[in-house]
Amino acid sequence: MRPVKFSESSLVVAATPYLRAFSFCTVVMPPYFTLRSSPTYRSWLLHLLRTFFILYILVQFVISFWIAQVNNEAIRNYVDKHSTDSITKVLSTGITIAQVTVQAAICIQTLTGCQLLRNIFISIVHLEWDVRQHYTDDWPLSALRRRLCLRSGLWLLVVCTIVPYLSYQLTNTTISPIERVITVYFGTLVQVKSVEYCVNVQLVQELLRLVQRQLLHLRRELVRCEEMESRWTLYADLHTNQQLLARVWNLLNKVERYFCIPMLMLFFYNGFSITQAIHWAYINFEQDDLNTRLCRIIYTVMVIVMLFMPCYQSQCCIDEYNHFGTMLHKLKTVGIDESLSMRLQEYSLQLMHQQMLFTCGGFFEINLKNFGAIILTITTYVVILIQFKLQAETEKKTDGRVRFE
Repeated sequence: MRPVKFSESSLVVAATPYLRAFSFCTVVMPPYFTLRSSPTYRSWLLHLLRTFFILYILVQFVISFWIAQVNNEAIRNYVDKHSTDSITKVLSTGITIAQVTVQAAICIQTLTGCQLLRNIFISIVHLEWDVRQHYTDDWPLSALRRRLCLRSGLWLLVVCTIVPYLSYQLTNTTISPIERVITVYFGTLVQVKSVEYCVNVQLVQELLRLVQRQLLHLRRELVRCEEMESRWTLYADLHTNQQLLARVWNLLNKVERYFCIPMLMLFFYNGFSITQAIHWAYINFEQDDLNTRLCRIIYTVMVIVMLFMPCYQSQCCIDEYNHFGTMLHKLKTVGIDESLSMRLQEYSLQLMHQQMLFTCGGFFEINLKNFGAIILTITTYVVILIQFKLQAETEKKTDGRVRFE
């Protein structure tokens, strides 16, 4: 296998700025570790940088644990002061514990999954190089960067600007402004993991698009081929295209293993956050002003979009993969070559048995269909929660009337 040169890969070059941003948020190791093409001769410097990064992660985790304690104490005082029910205390404490747990899982995966992430990028480099060996048309880096920016880049900007602003407006006002900023900061770091997932899925989609272009080129050549020698060349190229698509499918399995636990916990945390936001909106409906109510509504919509974006990106990649079946059916091989027809049938069977699925370790699929199921489940729990709140308020009013009489 040829030596890995990450600088020669358009996909890796386009994704490197995002990796730098993710490493600042302690979501991944710095690109210096992940995208190192050759072993460094200054091993002491490598170990020193790794030690500093590990300390950086540990300091952030300790601070997040402390701020979770501060928020839990503030919630406890609020519940005691306003005599709210125990559901409010349990949900509010649960969301802070969930945030710390998700952040701990992401930090552990950052430290232990560096080699798996490096293997993912090595597979991307080799796949891109092999595809370019059989497809020589221009594939500009600027167009790739633009597509990454329009989806993942803009979404990263929203997660780092609009979502923190809304979170700050809705945090507990009984704690100090610095503690509120720290709370919002660590809540934002957790959400960056979903942006990293979107970037990786989009890289897989770009590889599928490149393999698909090669298949389109083969279809045009098949229409024009007349000599037997040309047909055998097309037969070999079609077999190569089939193998490249299988390698993209294997790359997807690596991506799924890498994001299994973080995305599973992140989906649970965001679903919990939606329930919690609606719960606090119900509790403080009379006390909130118009600006706060609008912030709660927009924040709830933004968290729903956080669930939607990974599902949408995965669905786009699945749709790109499903286009291969349509393209194979459009290839006209009747009366041209029997061997080529058999190769197409084998290719079609491979597509039928190797369906592209994005899952969280097999627990559930990440696509638009599952997004609808998640929203339906959250809505059900919200309705049940409000029913319990209404029942508790009715019983409280009834007990007050009995005492008055």
